[in-house]
Amino acid sequence: MRVAALFIFLFSFAVNAFPQFYVFDSIPDNLKNNASAVIRSEECLYTVTKPGIAEVRVKTVVTILNERGDRYRLLEIPYDKYSRVGKISGLVYNEKGQVTDAIGPSDVIDMSAASSGTFYSDDRMKVVYFPENKYPYTIEYEYNISYSSLISYYDWEFQDSPDVSVEKSGIQYVLPENMHLRFYEEDLKNKVDSVITDGKKIYTWQEENIPAFNQEETDFRRFYPTPKLYTAPLDFEYGGYKGSMRSWKEFGTWLYTINQGRDKLPDEEVSKIRELTSRYESRSEKVQRVYEYMQSRTRYLSVQIGIGGYRTAEAAEVSGSGYGDCKALVNYTHSLLKAIGIDSYFALIRAELFSDINPEFVDNSFDHVILCVPDGNDTIWLECTDQRRPFNLLSLSTSAKRVLLLTPQGGILARTPKLDQRDNKNIRSGLLYLTLQGSINGYLTEKYYGVNFGIASNKYDLQSEDELKRSLYESLRFYDLSVISPRYSEERKGNPEGILEYQISVRDFASVSGDGIYFCPAISIGKYLPDLKMHMKVPATVRNNDSISYLIPAGYIAEFMPPAENIQSEFGEFRRTIEVKTGNIVFKRTFILYEADIPEDKYDSFRTFIDSVARADRQKIVIAKSVSGTE
Repeated sequence: MRVAALFIFLFSFAVNAFPQFYVFDSIPDNLKNNASAVIRSEECLYTVTKPGIAEVRVKTVVTILNERGDRYRLLEIPYDKYSRVGKISGLVYNEKGQVTDAIGPSDVIDMSAASSGTFYSDDRMKVVYFPENKYPYTIEYEYNISYSSLISYYDWEFQDSPDVSVEKSGIQYVLPENMHLRFYEEDLKNKVDSVITDGKKIYTWQEENIPAFNQEETDFRRFYPTPKLYTAPLDFEYGGYKGSMRSWKEFGTWLYTINQGRDKLPDEEVSKIRELTSRYESRSEKVQRVYEYMQSRTRYLSVQIGIGGYRTAEAAEVSGSGYGDCKALVNYTHSLLKAIGIDSYFALIRAELFSDINPEFVDNSFDHVILCVPDGNDTIWLECTDQRRPFNLLSLSTSAKRVLLLTPQGGILARTPKLDQRDNKNIRSGLLYLTLQGSINGYLTEKYYGVNFGIASNKYDLQSEDELKRSLYESLRFYDLSVISPRYSEERKGNPEGILEYQISVRDFASVSGDGIYFCPAISIGKYLPDLKMHMKVPATVRNNDSISYLIPAGYIAEFMPPAENIQSEFGEFRRTIEVKTGNIVFKRTFILYEADIPEDKYDSFRTFIDSVARADRQKIVIAKSVSGTE
């Protein structure tokens, strides 16, 4: 059926004329299962009058079922110098659909939207914290926002979280007949319904009866097929600058243009950087020296002023202050390289794990910028916000990603290199003493390479001894545990290496029964996967190697040793050996998990492999007092 009219919003917050609509019992049972909240109704009317000018009206009704759904009590509406939030109204209903509270102007807080790590921002937000009620209860609210400058339209998540079910969610765009709405859809049951009427184009999407997903905790990233809509303008105007998203080249031209002329450095710094790099012969060495100089002088702080989300600060400002956001630090590094005659380009990227831009859909979906430095047949990639990151080392969230290079010729799509999977290793070694009481004491060393180096560096670098202890208490599987003298260090040259060393004491490591001592030699134990169809992804191939020597009490011998394991799968490899020597048991474990996108129809095979590893990890060694050793 063609849609010829707008959504009919009943923006009236007097006592609802039909309170039975919000009665908890009216929610279908299948939408209550596995849910922390139920979206009863969510409607957005997005009206564009011309490029850069729009008004948005939102009305949402959500029933909160338990404490996991309490996040819906917090309503945050961001705005900036180019937008204005109109009246915000809200009501709270009890389980029977009766009004218990109303939100008025005095309940709305106007505050800065600056997050931690942001030095200054003129972004603000209106905040409402709805009063708590007895579960289940329902919150209803509406608001509108007017935009005087726009670069993006709203994307719409019909189900914003897998633990939330949805009765009805819809969005409608209204544009002048001479304007064009660009969009693409993911996992929608209902395609767009569009119509032209009274000189307007109207696009309508609506999804209904979306159940929450059965969620089980696993060690792997699960993906949910939640319906999403992505939209973008063809032409836009932001901050007084007109631009186009007709192609990546044109969008890149707009971004390049607004960032031009911001690469001037103080004369004395230009002289200094030329002197510092003059003794190096190769281009790569010069770039590395500039990168390390930048790291030594700056720190990351976000500054968002005016069109600061898209335009960098002046290089001279960063030189003087020593701080900047990702754009500013990239621009500063770019300016230093320019001072020694080396070209480089801003590279816009979506630095989110498992997420990348759609190359067929031009939009502003980037959230980070790094620096691209061509080097003959090779390319150097610089992450400028991390002052301790090794030179030319990307992270898991920035490797093998599409980027938009901002060049004088316009935007150019490129791709960052994939990390060498052979470098992704975690090597653990140790010497542990097993006592007659079933405790262990000893030393462990863990070394991290490749992707694991980046993870370990983010987790352990610059932590105090007490912070390292807390991190190890959280990650190790033992309960009655003491960690002594932990120390973390890094070698950043060549193939970067992170080294974590610590002493360990575990009182309840083994079980003692008579003359027998029973213990599981694996330091890390894999979890079983649930019997539930899932779509999962493994972001990178990673190798974990353990070599642990257990010194056993004098007079004790091995009574039972689990046999060697060698499990091969399309998803990875697992090998384990246990070697018995006089007074010593050497446990060796290798677990390699391959990078993979695992659809639901392959989940059972993946689960079989992971569960086989989990069972092998739980097998125990039994040692007993030898007869000859008995007095």
